[in-house]
Amino acid sequence: MICLKNVRYVYPNGIVGLKGVTLRIEENTFLSGFTGSGKSTLLRTFNGLIPNLYGGRLEGEVVIDSDVYFLGQNADEQIIASRVYDEIALHLLHKGYDWDEVDRRVRRVAKICGIRNLLNRRTSELSDGQKQLVTIASALASDCGCLALDEPFGNLHPKIAKDILKILLKLDRTIVLSEHRLEFAEYFNKRIWMDDGRITDFPDLDFALDCKRELKSNKTVVKVKSVTFGYDEPLFEDLSFEVKEGEILAIVGLNGCGKTTLLKIIAGLLKPWDGSIEVKGCVSMSFSFPNYHLFENRVCEEAKPEMLKLFGLESLANRHPHSLSFGQAKRVAIAKAFCGDVVLLDEPTAGQDWRFKLKLLEIARKLGKTVILATHDLELAGCCDEVLELP
Repeated sequence: MICLKNVRYVYPNGIVGLKGVTLRIEENTFLSGFTGSGKSTLLRTFNGLIPNLYGGRLEGEVVIDSDVYFLGQNADEQIIASRVYDEIALHLLHKGYDWDEVDRRVRRVAKICGIRNLLNRRTSELSDGQKQLVTIASALASDCGCLALDEPFGNLHPKIAKDILKILLKLDRTIVLSEHRLEFAEYFNKRIWMDDGRITDFPDLDFALDCKRELKSNKTVVKVKSVTFGYDEPLFEDLSFEVKEGEILAIVGLNGCGKTTLLKIIAGLLKPWDGSIEVKGCVSMSFSFPNYHLFENRVCEEAKPEMLKLFGLESLANRHPHSLSFGQAKRVAIAKAFCGDVVLLDEPTAGQDWRFKLKLLEIARKLGKTVILATHDLELAGCCDEVLELP
């Protein structure tokens, strides 16, 4: 049982995260709201991260009658072991389980999450989606009575995400899921919507995307010819495609199929084993984890003023980039990437509400940018000019 009564929280920088929240959770609960509305802040109060780690000022009453396992949005911030098996086993070892029980639990959750083949892999070698599956497996392996999950499916293929969700909801535990994929709300009896740090009624939203296409140029700006690449073994072989100027191309496929790797090859960060890449114009890239791109002391120093305005980030201009929510930071990183002629985006809608999908397509078409994005958001992919599915 989780009970909050008139809770107000102010971050050390003075930003108010929660405003008079009163809430009682005794069953599986779906939590949503627009980006930056306070969802992550709320979840962090469930296990004491707020205020014990983040500092600031917490007012009101918080009663937690259960061990809570908090799973954050960014897997890289949670994974600390160098091997997948060790990462899943770590929490159990801290709890004092013997090795036989640890091994049994690790292998059981690895089977559930479909990552048995990854147990001996180094965590640094995994794709973003595979890392998310490892963190979910770690949560499943724990004996905590409540799992508070903050956007755990952002880098997962929709089918995998839905399968994992159904497994979670069958557990004899309380699941609190923060998620922008509103179609998952139907699996929960209790639904919470957050707006500007407050809990409000769950809205009836129409989030259909405009799939209008306006491709005007026949000029090829990206040409991938007979490319083969892999790590221990090939990810893709003899891959060829072209992207026209002003075109939006979506790269889709299951987790670990090489979507991010292909973006890195186009950007020149990796060299293909065979084949060639031709790119005309300046290339910029936004990785899945936004903080890789944010180095300045203020948001207004990260991206051009016109880009901040286009992406609706003007109110954040004087904030420190690392004080932003994951979703806000991702928007800043994407706005920064739009300085290039060819814009490469890795999971651009992870941590984003449905309104951002509309804005992203609108801005790309308005500016005539050539955009190649790797995504598990099949709705977004369907509104791009072309879709490349990796096997």
